[in-house]
Amino acid sequence: AELLVVPQVVYRSQTSLGLLAATRGDMAEAEAAFLRAAALVEELRAPLPAEEFHTAFVADKLLPYVELARLSLAREHHVAALAYVERARSRALVDMLGGALPTRPRPRDAFEANLLAQLVAIRDELNWLYTQLSRPDEGWNDGDDATVGQLEEAVRERERHIQELIRQGQHGSTSTGLRQTITEGDIRRLQHNLPPDTVVVEYFSVDGALAAFVVDQASITVHRDLGSEDAVDALVEQLRFQTDTLRNGVERVRAHLDLLARRARHYLRALYDTLLSPLEERVGTRRLVVVPYRTLHYVPFHALYDGAQYVIEQREVCCVPSAIVLQHCLDRPHSPLRHALLMGVADEQTPEVRDEIVALEPLFDRAEVFLNEHATRAALFEHAPHIDVLHLACHGQFRPDNPLFSSLRLGDGWLTVYDAYALESSCGLVTLSACETGVSAIAPGDELIGLARGFFSIGVPTLLVSLWTADDASTATLMQTFYTHLRDGERPAAALRMAQRRLLAEAPHPFFWSPFVLLGRW
Repeated sequence: AELLVVPQVVYRSQTSLGLLAATRGDMAEAEAAFLRAAALVEELRAPLPAEEFHTAFVADKLLPYVELARLSLAREHHVAALAYVERARSRALVDMLGGALPTRPRPRDAFEANLLAQLVAIRDELNWLYTQLSRPDEGWNDGDDATVGQLEEAVRERERHIQELIRQGQHGSTSTGLRQTITEGDIRRLQHNLPPDTVVVEYFSVDGALAAFVVDQASITVHRDLGSEDAVDALVEQLRFQTDTLRNGVERVRAHLDLLARRARHYLRALYDTLLSPLEERVGTRRLVVVPYRTLHYVPFHALYDGAQYVIEQREVCCVPSAIVLQHCLDRPHSPLRHALLMGVADEQTPEVRDEIVALEPLFDRAEVFLNEHATRAALFEHAPHIDVLHLACHGQFRPDNPLFSSLRLGDGWLTVYDAYALESSCGLVTLSACETGVSAIAPGDELIGLARGFFSIGVPTLLVSLWTADDASTATLMQTFYTHLRDGERPAAALRMAQRRLLAEAPHPFFWSPFVLLGRW
């Protein structure tokens, strides 16, 4: 295969040789073969121009990294093991943050200018179609199945066309940076940058059993056999059922809220016992930064329950897609959060959006405010480069069938993940005060594909997003308290903790006080 220059076959052969050597007990030869396979994966992925190509390419090529991590763990080489785990996690997003995968279209010739013009025209068509689908009782679309089917097919056709145009544009783009090769030095650098009051817990899996690296400034330890992935997946599904019980309104179940809260706490306690209880002695009461794994991205770690208290009552909590993404967030400059762009679009599901935005305006030294039909894409793109805080209060839509088209409904259309890639902004905080803005599809290699990715990719270090459909009134209260504490000098994680503890005292069911999670820098 090497003589014939068939690298895909060489990769598979080296991986198979590594597995055979490990079976024989020849760990040195196994490591050498897995290292050759991993090096070939890095070499093959480097020239791929488009984000989707990167994500799809690594889907079936993670095994060498898993086996190298396993070998390192057997030798108690924890730093090396974590570096290998990180090399198999969120790599396309890491490359985007490092500038190796361009996201903003910059035409350099007539061909690329034509691509961009087509992209703008098709996005306008797509926005119109989205609007028709979201308002089935208005206009010529009367909501009958045939018409809706035609609209949905038209949407899919234009989404496919947009993705193809973006791939063509990225194929001709020149990278502004090199693919990041993650090393033990990167792990040591992260440790050095962690303050003494902060600990990172990064979950991973060995043969279907969950394990965790616990990382602080001084050391890295590994905790194995926390529980089976299947058992945790079942608990997460049961917890999701409990939160979904309230997503369509509270009035019909108000008399049963205490019972429903006890049921939610039951599953939050079971998840705590599996995921955090075995680590408590090591973690203590320090700020907790969680790097989830697979289904754990849907777990509200701040709301896990130890039988007496929720985690948020003991410490600050935030999450990140990977340790290297966290390092990118920490590298971003700190600036005061004084100048805000506040945009809100109310609808029948979120009638209190206007009150939320009006209450937030006086909490900033300067605020640009746009409501309803004035909260347009043009206003967003005009003001985003000049602000410290972006707050979007509007309807959110996660698209499990095509997550890069997950979107936020602005006054004149929908802002997709692809649109977010094109934003220019140096703001320190983005709040997506909408439903399920933190929900992402989890591609192989723990690539999170959703709205949060769009804003991480443009360098935003801190995001506040929701894991499930949030109660409108509770959200307005939480946001006002959160920004009040920010104005008073608290950092985002501390401000969110204070806001959630206040709301917990008023509305004990986790559905009300815990949908929002902080991503990135605390």
